[in-house]
Amino acid sequence: MEKQVTFHDLATHLRMLLESESYSQTTVKDMDFILNSFASYMDKNGLDVYSPEIGERLIQYCEVELKVCASRVSRARVIVRKLNRLNQGLDGREALWGDKTSPIVLPADFEKILSAYISYCRKKGNKQTTLHYKQWICSRFLKNLSSSGCEKAEDISGDMVQSAFLQLKFSRYWERIGPFLRFLFEKGYTKLNYSMLIQHRKRNSPYPTVYSVDEITTVESSIDRATPAGIRNYAIIMLLSRYGIRSSDIAALSFENIDFTNNRIRFLQQKTDDPWESELFPEVKDALLDYIQNVRPEVSGCSQIFMTLVIPYQPMDCFAINTMVWTQFGKSGVPLAERRHGSRAFRSSMASNMINDNISTEIVRRVLGHGTKHAIKHYARIDIESMRLCPLAVPEPGGLFAEMLLWKDGDNHV
Repeated sequence: MEKQVTFHDLATHLRMLLESESYSQTTVKDMDFILNSFASYMDKNGLDVYSPEIGERLIQYCEVELKVCASRVSRARVIVRKLNRLNQGLDGREALWGDKTSPIVLPADFEKILSAYISYCRKKGNKQTTLHYKQWICSRFLKNLSSSGCEKAEDISGDMVQSAFLQLKFSRYWERIGPFLRFLFEKGYTKLNYSMLIQHRKRNSPYPTVYSVDEITTVESSIDRATPAGIRNYAIIMLLSRYGIRSSDIAALSFENIDFTNNRIRFLQQKTDDPWESELFPEVKDALLDYIQNVRPEVSGCSQIFMTLVIPYQPMDCFAINTMVWTQFGKSGVPLAERRHGSRAFRSSMASNMINDNISTEIVRRVLGHGTKHAIKHYARIDIESMRLCPLAVPEPGGLFAEMLLWKDGDNHV
């Protein structure tokens, strides 16, 4: 692309690149908001030509004058970096991703196997952002191999694999390097399966946060429904507590997803693209209609249901919803201790409470919209009531352990 100098040309080309890279709808909408805000600033100040200095002023405009949230300030900085790279004459992925995914010079054989692996992952349905991440990590791993004198896949040895991996310095990268090495073995590029060399240690995931039905009711009752924000927030929390759907799905919810006549709610999940559908419960319907008819601002061309309530009116994003939920939990008086209290707390509470009520995991899976039954195992780990049905007696201490207990109590202390 020839070097662009006007903001309008740069922004137009950036939007085209973003569309080609399969970003999620939520991300694209958020970037559109930032770019539209930038354009508004340029117009108000009679600016046309873009420069890195102008980019810094655009970031300040979002942070100081618009007072957008921290996540959107961060997004504004990311967009300015992309604009700067376009302004320098970069294009395509180099403009979007910069140094983080800039090409690394590899031996021809390594270039060939990396390209084959990325094509394989693309055919499996990996998103473009995932492909970038895999290419970034695997190319650095291969670079480390080539630095040790290895330039062909057939010459790779176990010692080389371990050394190249350790140079990456982060053990979590094995999540990406392991499948890459397994691919090389299965496709015949290497004679041995080196993916078994380093044991990947999964980090211990915390137990899911669970709130009782009474605690959820307390949170709902704590909302001040005499205010516009309270009416909107009540409708959001009713969706969270009754269906356990994700905040990203609520943010993307549009009028075409709600059938008030037939009392149905249906949408494609943002995370998985899988369809989700349920009955529109009466209490949820009432809350939605109260918000839509009495509070929601009229915004031409915007089909998303949940909007900010101050000018300029914009669709709410999942970050705003999470912040609202976090704040409402704090106001509710429900004891939080060390429990998480974002929007996901409703999802995990619903799943765990259903399992504790002996509802089958298949029904729980369908309610939550999970693609496989394995996804809900995390919630079943705290089925306390079922665990109480099969307790084991604590054995009497004996031997050295019994002596140690006596020492702790002060008996037989020498």
